[in-house]
Amino acid sequence: MQEWQLNSVVAVFVDASVERLWAALTESADTEQYFMRSRVTVGDVGEAYRLERDDGWEVDGTVLVKEPPYRLRVAWRIKTPPDLVMPNCEVEYLIEPALTPEAKLTTKLTVSSFVDGPVPPPFLNASRTGWAMITRNLKEYLDQDSLQRAPRQSAI
Repeated sequence: MQEWQLNSVVAVFVDASVERLWAALTESADTEQYFMRSRVTVGDVGEAYRLERDDGWEVDGTVLVKEPPYRLRVAWRIKTPPDLVMPNCEVEYLIEPALTPEAKLTTKLTVSSFVDGPVPPPFLNASRTGWAMITRNLKEYLDQDSLQRAPRQSAI
């Protein structure tokens, strides 16, 4: 068995509470809005982690660590053609409160992906850039959600 290698790390600051960000990562109504139209199922530690779409695309995995609302680590497998062998993959989401330079409360999300072997060439680009795209979509979704929930100020 090969050693685990860090494949990618993406950090983003989101205008949402720690609890709201956790919900966005673990509730299917939210993931469908930013995670390639997929619905998530997140069990307890040792149980299933699953992403699925109506077109049949799916990812199956296992919850390795679940510490709401700060840490989620999952192992996952994506279906590939029979002639491609994917390494084992793990993804860890770390959520922490943070302050902006203006001392405004925000939330930092760090997504780290790990593999235990080489990623096949057809999947290299997706394995390196996919998390950046997903976290960007998540940030846009939650920032928009935050704007919609913000109290409206009337013009004077």
